[in-house]
Amino acid sequence: MHKKILGTLFTLLFAGMSLFLYKLLNQSIEVKMDVAKEQSPVPSSEPGFSTQREWVKELAHKDAREFIFPVNELFMQIDLHGTNGEKVKSYRLVIDRIDRYSLFCVVQTLSALRLSYMVVKEEKAPFIYVQEKSEKALEKVVAELEKYDIKSKIVEVWL
Repeated sequence: MHKKILGTLFTLLFAGMSLFLYKLLNQSIEVKMDVAKEQSPVPSSEPGFSTQREWVKELAHKDAREFIFPVNELFMQIDLHGTNGEKVKSYRLVIDRIDRYSLFCVVQTLSALRLSYMVVKEEKAPFIYVQEKSEKALEKVVAELEKYDIKSKIVEVWL
C-alpha cells in the first residue's frame, strides 16, 4: 500500500516538474536590439575621399579567379653581369651552422659593418653573398662572428 502511494506521488511530482520545465522552456521572450548607425566624421561628398577609394571599388567588382592574394615572399632577379656579359667578382660567406640565431647574428653583423649583402635561400641552406671589393672588410666579419661562436670563412665566387 505504501508502495502504491509513494509511486503515485512520485509520478505526480515527475509530471508536475515536466510541465513546469516545458512551460519555462517554451516562453516567448521578446528581444529588442539597438544597433548604432555608423556616422563618419568626414562627409562622403568630399572629392578626395571618393578618388582614394576607387581601387577598392575596382577590386570589389573583380572576378574572384582574377585576384591573387599577396604573400610574404618576394622573388627578384638581380643582373650582376656587366654590360659585355662579363661576370662580377663577389664573395660568399660560409658559416658552419644554419639556424635562426646564426642567421640573425650574421645579418646584424653585416648591417652593423654597413656591407651590402644578399641572402639567397636555395633548398634548405641559405647562401649569403657579400658585395665588397676588398677582403679586409670581410675578415672583420669573420672576426665579429667568432664572438658569437660562429665559425665562418670567405669564398670568392663569380656571379
